[in-house]
Amino acid sequence: MNVIFINLPLLSLKDDYLGSGIPSLPVGTPYLAAYLRANGHKVKIIDAFGEKPNQTICYKDKYIVRGLILHEIIEGIPKDVELIGISVHSGEAYSLSLELISMLKIYFSVPLVIGGAFPTINYQDYITAGANFVVLGEGEHTLLEIIEFIMGKKGVKDIDGIAYPGGVNPKTKFIEDLDSLPFPAIDLLPLENYWGLGYAHGPVSGKYTFLITSRGCPFNCNFCAAPSIWQRKWRCRSPKNVVDEIEFHYRKYGIGDFHIQDDNMTINALRVIEICKEILKRNLHITWKLAAGMKVETVDEETLMWMRKAGCIYISISPETGSKTVLRLMNKPFDFEYARKMVQMANKIGIKVQACFVLGFPGETKEDLNMTRDYMKVLTKDGLDEIGIFIMTPLPGASSYNDFPHQNYEDLNFSPVWRPDYPFLEHLRVKLYVEFLFVKLIYHPQKMIKSLFNILTRKFELKMEMTFYRILRWKFFERKCNL
Repeated sequence: MNVIFINLPLLSLKDDYLGSGIPSLPVGTPYLAAYLRANGHKVKIIDAFGEKPNQTICYKDKYIVRGLILHEIIEGIPKDVELIGISVHSGEAYSLSLELISMLKIYFSVPLVIGGAFPTINYQDYITAGANFVVLGEGEHTLLEIIEFIMGKKGVKDIDGIAYPGGVNPKTKFIEDLDSLPFPAIDLLPLENYWGLGYAHGPVSGKYTFLITSRGCPFNCNFCAAPSIWQRKWRCRSPKNVVDEIEFHYRKYGIGDFHIQDDNMTINALRVIEICKEILKRNLHITWKLAAGMKVETVDEETLMWMRKAGCIYISISPETGSKTVLRLMNKPFDFEYARKMVQMANKIGIKVQACFVLGFPGETKEDLNMTRDYMKVLTKDGLDEIGIFIMTPLPGASSYNDFPHQNYEDLNFSPVWRPDYPFLEHLRVKLYVEFLFVKLIYHPQKMIKSLFNILTRKFELKMEMTFYRILRWKFFERKCNL
């Protein structure tokens, strides 16, 4: 079967560089494409952002769309297509994805499959819009079963984890043997365009790609949609299989930088150490980063040492707050003192550390916010390299979603301007960034000097360095926005 996957263009609020529109290589469709290709199907990916990352279009007056416009996407689909899949991973692309579905139904009379984190939770809207199937969660096996149904080899009620007109089959099966999956088909992505941007989700300084070593997360933080999508199941690839993929991309494409996008890679510290030993054993001169985050309590000093030896140069941890009261509200376990020890250790051995915080969680008081400010300063003195500050927004699928009045899905980013207290929280966010930089300058002036050098040379070690460059670049292209 001839299958086309579509990655949507990137949508963000105008002039918002902190809470929306962060570009990164697509993760889901390369895995799906590789799996279908391994099973004898012809596959193409239309990466609407990656094909034209510098094209900017105004959308609904207050948004910017970066990438191909919808008609350009339609024009890129071959006439002999037999199945079209669209990947939607955030509410920001909600209206855009529904518009694309409407256009596809006009131009093509083939089955239309929608997948991704956002449709998994909001599948009914996509069925109503005209989708034939919505894949709920993990998609490789489910998508192949959909194709078998289309070919008359399987009944629709026998497909695990789908929604369709007239029914829903809940997700009950997850892929236990992740080693059985082929490596993602990144050859179907416009890699050179991404490498030429000079920025991504994690700090970049050359050829890079994503890496998924595990799926799911066992924790149940009530601001996160992962528990709904993965049902708190954590599965991992073997160390050998992970390093096989690293070596494959290293040898084939000359990629030396790997951005691990697991929800929680370090759940099993012994596995992490084995991955490190395997990298060293093969003499692979690479760098890798936990740009998507890790649970800091799952590692110790020995694990960090092995990680650094094997090329890990960046990790992200998530205190979220400095208040134990707010942590309880979030249902998030976090050890403040242990995190300090790990930040000190990482600083000592040369691993850059980011700490992420969330402002405005329901029930948070000004006293709690002061505790966040104080803890942020303590970590900075300990050697913390950068911070990421987000304003709490409800994500569909998270248990805290109903704590907020319903909003337009496009506004569900980390700059929720619709919140009544947004002006106060945004002012506080900017103030905390300034205070962080001031404390870092006082206690670690050499790091500030190095960051300035990195910005000038575009050899980024931190997201904050990269963000400064990205703001300047995007402001230039937004002048060309077609109103």
